[in-house]
Order: sequence, then structure tokens, then C-alpha cells
Amino acid sequence: MRCWTIDTNVIVSGLLNPSGPPARVLDAVVYGRLKMVYDSRMLAEYRDVLHRPRLKLRPEAVHAFLESLRGQMLVDPTAITAEGPDPDDLPFVAAALCVPDRTIVTGNLADYPDEILNGVRVITPAQAAAELPLAAQD
Repeated sequence: MRCWTIDTNVIVSGLLNPSGPPARVLDAVVYGRLKMVYDSRMLAEYRDVLHRPRLKLRPEAVHAFLESLRGQMLVDPTAITAEGPDPDDLPFVAAALCVPDRTIVTGNLADYPDEILNGVRVITPAQAAAELPLAAQD
């Protein structure tokens, strides 16, 4: 099974639009075809962003997503030192480095320039959805 780090923007997009590639990535997590890798800093960001009123996310969808993280892969990565467009994206790179797949799924490729990646692969939700095995239940 693939173990990937999923950027917050993919989660928001998946919760807002249940039929796009981000939603297919989230479905793969729910149906056990993808293991989500995250750390405590990412969890804090997920909670903060998903509860922002301006996003108008359904509270039950946010709750279900956050509860689903219990079955995913919580890691305790070594901090990395690098300078990128957004320091809040460094935990995603650090978490991805904890697993052999070393992959981040994001809708914002520009947030992950080569100089911060340390060998981590960055793909879009459409690329991720195309790589995931199909399952009859989704």
C-alpha cells in the first residue's frame, strides 16, 4: 500500500467537491487503498484550516475526516532546515521523508521547490488519482 503525505489544500478541495481528483484521493484513504502520513504539526494545521468558517465545510464532513486520521500513519519526523515559500509546508516534507514512498500530494506545486524536497516527490491530486488502484466500492 502506498503511504503518502497529503497537503491541506487537497483535503479542503476533496471535502468541497466530492467528485474531483482530490476527493478520489480522500476516498482512497477511506477505503484503505492509500495510507495517509502526517505528524502533529500537520494535524494542527488540518484542524485549524478545516474549521475556518469562510470555507463553509460541512461540520460532519470535517469531523469524519479528522476521526479517520486515527487509522492513518502518525509519524514523529526529524525537523528539516530549509527555506521555502511557506515554512508551514516543511512539516509535510519532513513527514514524507519518514516513509519509503516519499510522496506529497498537493494542489500547489510551487509551494514545494526542489531546494526543500530532499528527494521527496511532489504530485498533483490528478496524478495521485491516476496512480491509485481502482476499487469497486468507490
